[in-house]
Amino acid sequence: MEQALLDQALAMSPNERVEFAQLILASIEHEDEKIREKWITEVKERIDAVKTGKAKLIDFDSLYHED
Repeated sequence: MEQALLDQALAMSPNERVEFAQLILASIEHEDEKIREKWITEVKERIDAVKTGKAKLIDFDSLYHED
């Protein structure tokens, strides 16, 4: 792996890194092209929902340690 590519990926925000990783994984999975496109669209819509305030991220630790 090229260090420059890794450095660029690590410079992204956490949400951008997740989107980037999902796009990479989607490119190597052996699923139907239409299904892959729908998942990529879904991921982008979810990221947009968080960015625009339509959805809210939940901290993993607080989710599993609620009282």
